[in-house]
Amino acid sequence: EEADVRQSAYALVGDLAKACPGVLLPAFGQMMPLLIAHLNPEHVSVCNNAAWAVGELAVKVGTEMRPYVNELIAQLVPIMSRPNLNKSLLENTAITIGRLGLVAPDLVAPLLEQFIQPWCNSLRNIRDDVEKEHAFRGLCEMIKLNPQGVIQHFVHLCDAIASWQEAPAELNELFRQIL
Repeated sequence: EEADVRQSAYALVGDLAKACPGVLLPAFGQMMPLLIAHLNPEHVSVCNNAAWAVGELAVKVGTEMRPYVNELIAQLVPIMSRPNLNKSLLENTAITIGRLGLVAPDLVAPLLEQFIQPWCNSLRNIRDDVEKEHAFRGLCEMIKLNPQGVIQHFVHLCDAIASWQEAPAELNELFRQIL
């Protein structure tokens, strides 16, 4: 029961972040520790919605997310490496890591090598949309700061980039810059 309430609560946080982020800003500092605490893949639905909400918040609050990025990444990166994990959780985690890379690439880029392969594998099969775009833009910003972090998994990166049916022009330019 508690998990159902948390799952719904974090879905609401994510929806509010998308639609009217100003409503959440006064409680942002109180929400973040709760979201971080529930990035636990043992409770897939709660973790999935918490990860998604964090990503939605990141694109709305921008650099205000920086104080939480190290804690978030410490929770999110291990999720990417877990075998046989829920596909939706992996996709939302990858998108959120990318979005954190968009707002704080210097904090996330040093860890690229730890998550790049499962990140690419998770996102190469999702449809082209704004979430995927944010994630890839963040990835490109991280790669600019740490190109060595993708060398061993370059083929996975190329496969993920090639998964785009029609990437926006700005994203195509970022792809050209990193390749």
